[in-house]
Amino acid sequence: MDMDDAQLNETYMKELKGLRPIDDNFMTPFFKDYIEGAQLLVQTILERPDLSIKSVNTQETLINPGRSVRLDILASDSNGVLYNIEMQRDNKGAHFNRACLHASSIMTAYTKSKAKSKSKPTSKSKTKTQIKFCTKNDIYPQIYVVFITEKDYLKKRRPMSHIEWMILEDKEEIPSSCQHIIYVNGEYRHGNKPLEELIHDLFCRNPNEMKNKIFADRSRYLKEHKAGVKTMCKEFDKLMKKREEQGVAIGREQGVEIGREQGVAIGREQGVEIGRDNLKREIIVNAIAQNLPLEHVANLLKLPIDAVKQIAAQCKAEVATGL
Repeated sequence: MDMDDAQLNETYMKELKGLRPIDDNFMTPFFKDYIEGAQLLVQTILERPDLSIKSVNTQETLINPGRSVRLDILASDSNGVLYNIEMQRDNKGAHFNRACLHASSIMTAYTKSKAKSKSKPTSKSKTKTQIKFCTKNDIYPQIYVVFITEKDYLKKRRPMSHIEWMILEDKEEIPSSCQHIIYVNGEYRHGNKPLEELIHDLFCRNPNEMKNKIFADRSRYLKEHKAGVKTMCKEFDKLMKKREEQGVAIGREQGVEIGREQGVAIGREQGVEIGRDNLKREIIVNAIAQNLPLEHVANLLKLPIDAVKQIAAQCKAEVATGL
């Protein structure tokens, strides 16, 4: 981006104003090292006001032989119970098997961590596990995977659905199971029960309209206080850089394919251009989803407003036709 700092900051501030804790680019800094916020989440969902969270990480990546996973929020309480909270705006990422993958990945990372902690690591053999496990000496820790979905993903028309292991023939739950999956229905956010107020705040843009002081104070800090806004601007910079790198990488792959017929050098140049176009379209689609003014997007991308409106209309048409 070749926009001056003042113009860029103004664009960031307008985008920041429209973000909610459920949104990826706000959720990560919102809950990063924020024990009070994670504790409010877990206490409310599990209906355990006595529960005490001891550590919280965001965007923790677990490396698996088959498929690695990145966790939105991973917290540990004073009893060694582990909690993975996933914010799911898109139903595609809320599949039950993905919840199972998260639970098994956490279990694998935990057992690896325990095994390595028993041996004395040397300076040359450091563990790669980054999770701050606050667990006790149990072989298998209790793990809760919670998916908070914007829509009623399971279509059960209730605020929460608890999934446990059971013996089908006996209709009997296995009490010793250490893996628990909970789906929280984001459509239940208009009442005055603790869970409904919690969900309301996760989908709330204005700190002054939040029900819980813990969430309101955190949102206000990141949106209005100088230090918090500076943190968010850094997050935006990282996000924009990452998206641009991803767009260029995709473009290069497409360019190599084109290059097989028209020349690799020409294909790479075209591919980079395709990647940039893909990035612009992604930013515009996200802006539409968050109801941001297209004028701000045009300013950010340094494009004429008519060009942005044309791309936005094409995106909407593609969605309408199912392309």
